[in-house]
Parts: sequence; structure tokens; C-alpha cells
Amino acid sequence: MLSDYYFNLFRELVYENSGITIPENKKYFLETRIKEHLKELGISSLKNYLLLLKKEKNIFRDFISKITVNETYFYREFFHLQALAYLVQTENLGNLVKVLSIPTSTGEEPYSIAIVLNEVLENKPFYITGVDIDKNAIEKAKRGIYGLRSVSKLPKEYLNKYFEIIDERTFKLKDIIKRKVKFHEGNILDLKFLKSLGKFQYVFCKNLLIYFDKPARIKAINNLYEIMVDGGYLFLGHAESLSGITSLFEPVKVKGYTVYRKVVEEEDEFF
Repeated sequence: MLSDYYFNLFRELVYENSGITIPENKKYFLETRIKEHLKELGISSLKNYLLLLKKEKNIFRDFISKITVNETYFYREFFHLQALAYLVQTENLGNLVKVLSIPTSTGEEPYSIAIVLNEVLENKPFYITGVDIDKNAIEKAKRGIYGLRSVSKLPKEYLNKYFEIIDERTFKLKDIIKRKVKFHEGNILDLKFLKSLGKFQYVFCKNLLIYFDKPARIKAINNLYEIMVDGGYLFLGHAESLSGITSLFEPVKVKGYTVYRKVVEEEDEFF
């Protein structure tokens, strides 16, 4: 049994390095992941394990991979993809459409975006960046190979058009979509890293803020504001809201669903 003392030490380590808050009711979940990792590493001392996590970056990255949830599939919350398709066809925010997916998980979201944009933009160029703190998820995303559950919501015509069918349960994404997405391991709370990616008109940041406390949410939203073009759009998960968090984005309805538009600060005029 993981003692409260060590539970709090691990929680603090995760929070300090990722912004993720682990609630009390996730103690057993954390304990099982730690036991799994200890067995893989061949060590039994929690004290030595903590020191190792702090000292060895790759081991800490593996630990983060074990405690982050990568529940996703193609065309999840399809209404957001419909809203994006409408916006890119009706608003001019630049000749090159740039979209950020953070957290990108195992790639289903950014690749879904790429499929939609490939269908609606015709010859207009677009570029998608996927970011996640989980290096194992990023590696899977780069491979672009998925099981039946991941593609079960895709229309059959798109499955046939954009995937090579390896067998009845394995599907490999074609290069026409893969080459539209670039993946990076990174943290939403690292503004310097985010700025290195450039500016985006559209940002998908779904089901991440629910793992943050309010200070981390505010920092994350402020960071996204910094890397978005004026008037850009932020897509959150259906259970997430910016109410009471920030006034940097205003809620707007697009195709009947709420998205958030970056508020442009007015410059003071002097006469």
C-alpha cells in the first residue's frame, strides 16, 4: 500500500513537472502504475525510485506515460471537426491554415483534422502540429497504425481512402495524411517551447484542463493565447469551459456548438 507520505511526494513531482493534479481518489491508480514501473526497472525502494525519477529524464518520461490517459479515437466529438470545416471555409485567417492539437495523445485527433481539411480545403495548404507530454503516445502517433476501435467511427469511404487495410483489425494511415502532421514531445506549461512552434489559427486543447488546478489552467490558457493569431479559435472538450478562468477568449457559437475566439486587445490611442 502506498503511504500518504509517498503518495503526496509523487503527486508533487507530477504537478511540478507537468501541471497535472492527481486527486485523492486516484491513489490506487497511481500505486498500481508505480508497482508496474518498479517491476520493469527491477527496484523495490520507493526512495530510490523517487531519486531516479528526479535524476533520469527518460525514466521520468516513462513514468508520465504510465499515468496519463490516452483515451481517443478518430472523429471523436465530430461536431468540433464540423465547426472547424465551416470556419476554414468562411473566415480568412491566413493563406496557410495552421492547427495545433495539444494533447495529441496517439494521433487520432490531429489525423482526423487532417482528413477533414484535406476534404474541404481542396488545394489550399494546411499544416498540423501535434504535441503531447507522453513520449510513448507520440511514438505511436508517428507510426500511424491503429486498431479497429480507433477507426470505428470513421465513414467507410474515408477508411478506404486514407488507410491501408493490413488485416480486419489493423489499419495503417497513408502518407497523404501522415505527412500533414508533425509531432513534438512537450508541455503546454512551457511557453518557450510553445513559441518555438509558431502561431496557429486553430487550437484543439480537449480534455486536458480537467487534470489541472486553477493556477495551472490559467497558465495553460495564457500560453495558448500567446501562440494564437488574432481572432483565432480554441476548441475545448465538451465538459470544459473558460468561465471564471479568463477573459482572453470569448465564447462563440459555430454550427450550434461553443468554441472560444481569441479577443484582440485594443491599443490605446493618444491624440
